[in-house]
Amino acid sequence: MKKKDKSIINCLATTMLAYFITVPGHELLHLLTHLIYGSKLVCYSAGAVEAYITDMESLSPFHRIMVAGGSASIINVIIGITLAIMLVKTTLKPMTRLFLTQLMGMQAVQGIGYFMIGGLFGAGDWGNVYHALSEYPGLVSALRIVLSALGIAGILGLFFFLNYLSYYFIEDKDNKAERMHVGFCLHLIPLMIGFSLGMVCSFISPMVNTGALNIGECILFNFMWIPFFWGFMFTGVMKTLPPKTSRFLYKLPPKPNWVLFAAGAILILINIFVFGPGIWFS
Repeated sequence: MKKKDKSIINCLATTMLAYFITVPGHELLHLLTHLIYGSKLVCYSAGAVEAYITDMESLSPFHRIMVAGGSASIINVIIGITLAIMLVKTTLKPMTRLFLTQLMGMQAVQGIGYFMIGGLFGAGDWGNVYHALSEYPGLVSALRIVLSALGIAGILGLFFFLNYLSYYFIEDKDNKAERMHVGFCLHLIPLMIGFSLGMVCSFISPMVNTGALNIGECILFNFMWIPFFWGFMFTGVMKTLPPKTSRFLYKLPPKPNWVLFAAGAILILINIFVFGPGIWFS
């Protein structure tokens, strides 16, 4: 790798932007859903939204699913699928493809990750949904089966799809150093930033401080970042399913965009120091 190649700076920048759009954005989707349904907002934070849902009894099962917590992860999945199609079907500029690859992975992780955790463990957003549907035990059981199947299949599929997307940036598939560099920038950086920021925001979250969440649940939620680890392993270490014909379009952008990096860093600081402790509503 050439010494002048500072693509890691751009990868850090795009990761920070993708994280801010995805994780605080996930909570913003919850907040907007509560506003639509007329809930009384209590707190918006980097890791959760607290609100009192008024007149839950009058809502149909579908609307209970939406307002109790299901809407955000469903929208994340829709965004992830849309971005995946764009990445495969359209020609994009290098920086745009880099950013959208990471954003697609994060959106998919937030969506299918919560499907899997909700289905298998009854935790997170979908745990709140099950509570709202306590009058419909048959529906809850069916939801858990469907979410478990979709979550497990989606998480496993994402391992391979992230690896697939790596090869748009890999010119020589037999060059392990090149594969390691691309795997690190595309996948391992989002894993490290996503998990570390998730844990930091969990420790300062008002939901943890009030007992609404515990640290064990926060660790479980952050486990959903695991596809990025296997995206890195499949690409950089194991050389899993390399393409028979080259998929290469361009190298990772080597010239650092410091404005983009500064913008990403500022947004992450806002996430930690403003959204982390929570914004409280009177």
